[in-house]
Amino acid sequence: MAKINSAAWYDAMYNNRALVPSFAQHMADWSAKSRAARGAPGVFLDQAYGLDAAETLDVFCPARSDAPVLVFIHGGYWRALDKADHSFVAPAFTCAGAVVVVPNYSLCPGPPGQTVTLLTITLQMVQAVAWTWRHIAVWLWICRVCAESYISRCSPALSPPRVT
Repeated sequence: MAKINSAAWYDAMYNNRALVPSFAQHMADWSAKSRAARGAPGVFLDQAYGLDAAETLDVFCPARSDAPVLVFIHGGYWRALDKADHSFVAPAFTCAGAVVVVPNYSLCPGPPGQTVTLLTITLQMVQAVAWTWRHIAVWLWICRVCAESYISRCSPALSPPRVT
């Protein structure tokens, strides 16, 4: 075991693939449920919210037209996974009458020749929320998981005023 608070210790503590014995089964389950969600009616995939190839989002619509909107920022420790891996979250909310928006973002450290930082990702999420606010938001809620909660706390723009 690595020394507590060392870089190796932090790497081990943040490696869910190693920490969660059934990680592969969870990922396979998420994948199957996400494929089903992406194939449902009322789904609009890969809507561009910016100019970068990673700046797209998926929109999952319920039957009602005046629905509240939930933006779900996917997990992956800023360096793994994709919005498509988290589509499984949408059906529970669309069945309850909410629009679900799942944005993608560039992953750290970025492709060769393009550095991706947490600031890059934070600004991308600002763009995604702004796109959502301009295009479909009646009421806007932001939901995030794991490390991505850091991103949404970094910018006041990710906390739009409450509309009642």
